[in-house]
Amino acid sequence: MKQTMIAISFLATFATASQAQTGRENPTGDYALINGQIHTMDEAGSVAEAIGIEDGKIVYVGSAEGLPNIIGLGTEVIDLAGAMVLPGFVDGHIHAAAGGLIMLGVDLQTDDKDELFARIRNEVETNDDDLILGFGVRFNPWTDGNPTAAMLDEIESERPMFFWAIDGHAAWVNSKALELAGVNKDTPDTVPGFAFFERDDDGNPTGWIVEVPAQLQVLSALLDIDPAFIAKGVEMWMGRFAAAGITAVHDHGIQGLGQDEGFQMLQAFEQEGKLPIRVIGSYYWNDGTIDPLLGTMELRENYNSDLVRAKYLKINIDGGDDKWTALMLDPYVDEPDRVPEPIIPYDVVEDAVVRADAAGIDVTCHCFGDLAVRSLLDAIETAIEVNPPRERSHKITHGVYVHPDDYVRFGQLGVTYDSSGAWMSLDPLMQSIALARVGKERRDKAFPATSVMAAGGSFSLGSDWPVSGYVSEYRPLSAIEAAVLRQLDGRKDVPPLGGEEARLTVDQALTAHTINAAHGMGMGNEIGSLEVGKKADLVVVSENLYEIDPNEISEVEILYTIMDGQVTWDHTKQ
Repeated sequence: MKQTMIAISFLATFATASQAQTGRENPTGDYALINGQIHTMDEAGSVAEAIGIEDGKIVYVGSAEGLPNIIGLGTEVIDLAGAMVLPGFVDGHIHAAAGGLIMLGVDLQTDDKDELFARIRNEVETNDDDLILGFGVRFNPWTDGNPTAAMLDEIESERPMFFWAIDGHAAWVNSKALELAGVNKDTPDTVPGFAFFERDDDGNPTGWIVEVPAQLQVLSALLDIDPAFIAKGVEMWMGRFAAAGITAVHDHGIQGLGQDEGFQMLQAFEQEGKLPIRVIGSYYWNDGTIDPLLGTMELRENYNSDLVRAKYLKINIDGGDDKWTALMLDPYVDEPDRVPEPIIPYDVVEDAVVRADAAGIDVTCHCFGDLAVRSLLDAIETAIEVNPPRERSHKITHGVYVHPDDYVRFGQLGVTYDSSGAWMSLDPLMQSIALARVGKERRDKAFPATSVMAAGGSFSLGSDWPVSGYVSEYRPLSAIEAAVLRQLDGRKDVPPLGGEEARLTVDQALTAHTINAAHGMGMGNEIGSLEVGKKADLVVVSENLYEIDPNEISEVEILYTIMDGQVTWDHTKQ
């Protein structure tokens, strides 16, 4: 991959000449980017060659002739040498704080059991810590039941081991971990039917733990999950987000910490100058016995700074198809008599959505199955019918399965359809578990982004990092490539999920990771496109993504990331 070289300099002579031409005595721009291919992602699809930044805002977009009004003696001029500039990437669905808890230890993302156990053995042999941590255990290698504590006991029986599954909703532990957590045959499940310990025929826990409450019951007995511990992990990842070109995220729920503690941590990063992204946060609600509006409004009141805002109500209504907990309109193929219940009753969800909408609170909802999608759309439609008009930014996330009759409703109701580009392929999970659960016809219609857009809806990309069904991926360029090809990097021999017609264009994918994602988190008027008056969030990439082979998109280098008018990533200083 060719690397574009960018020269940075203070151009005092040019600045002096600029003042003479314009009569403006003291131009005070902080940055001027020149000689670029600046794709603004505005409604007209404008392309400019120069952009000016001052006090965290975009003050000029256009040709070089207009720069004399911007460049002063203190302006740093960046010669882009033809490089491409885009709005900073916006992640429409992430769990940035949770990543500081989950993404620790050894990476176990592999389909090969021998490789998996080799990585675990190597970690045990080279790590002297009292607790062995890891993440990314995939489901597809386990065709004859979930992995067990006994398998891990053969490798390490004296120290506890705790490995997060790839989806973040399960964990694999050894017997020592269960012992230290006091989990045995007589231990009741944390939340019966939802968060539990998988058991053998005699009732003994097998070492496979389902859902976050049960996972944290064990993990909290093994280590002190305090704000300092999670903050250390989060800080490590913040720099990686900036290096990937991310400037804003929609956090869909803080796990591992209390919700207040999570927002306090993020605001502490902001106050210390350590937050390279802006965060729209959510009140996470998966308990129908609790009124979510009180918590949402309290967070909104307490956390509304420049970079950290608590704005959304996040609803968790169903699970996933791997555990038969996704809400589906038609029966599961392999378990036709299984009818999962919603995590929160439908009527309770509708009441909350209507009341939240009336209070000016937008909602985002985990909807995996097509019945979950329809129920949330129904609730939003009711809210629109009974409440006064307002500017709304409701969103449905995941939408793995959407009934064709509901494609058009996203546009009609102004609901953003958000999903994860890195999931949109015939990965081994889709080829095995999804195929068994819903059959080929429904499976091949998964992630109907192009269909929703063709019906007038807005589509945004969100990683759901650190969790996934198959590959945990936070880098926008990787998601964009996968969405365009409907294939994963390294698995191009597999046909595109949904066929050629399911592939997004490069422009659709870029729009989904910029302005559409910004609209989907209620910030479309502030970020997501490069227009005068908007916040100066942008990314410089080494290649024009419209012109290269889409198979190379994930390999393109991020040269600079600017957030709020400040350089948060500079490839020349690494």
